[in-house]
Amino acid sequence: MVEITEIAARKIKEIMAKQKRENSYLRLFIAGYGWGGPSFGMALDESNKPNDDVYEAHGVTIVVDKRFAKYLEGAVINYIESEYGSGFQIKTPNQPDCGSGCSSCGS
Repeated sequence: MVEITEIAARKIKEIMAKQKRENSYLRLFIAGYGWGGPSFGMALDESNKPNDDVYEAHGVTIVVDKRFAKYLEGAVINYIESEYGSGFQIKTPNQPDCGSGCSSCGS
């Protein structure tokens, strides 16, 4: 199962409204592989496919290709705001915690 925090869902819905894509899905995908395992990406998608797992949380529908679902099992999508900037984070239970300087830690 994939979860999304309330703040991340609110930000996703704001983006959807701004782009006039309120009926879109949030698609999670593997964007690459690093020493710590896969890194993930997300994008708005107009449709879901028959081979997708579908999750609903806080008014956002999340889709993941079944081939990649095992890598995203237990993932949590969050939106982080700090003095260094803001953005989305996809955190999985099995990814290593390698600090803020790591670019291939799955987020």
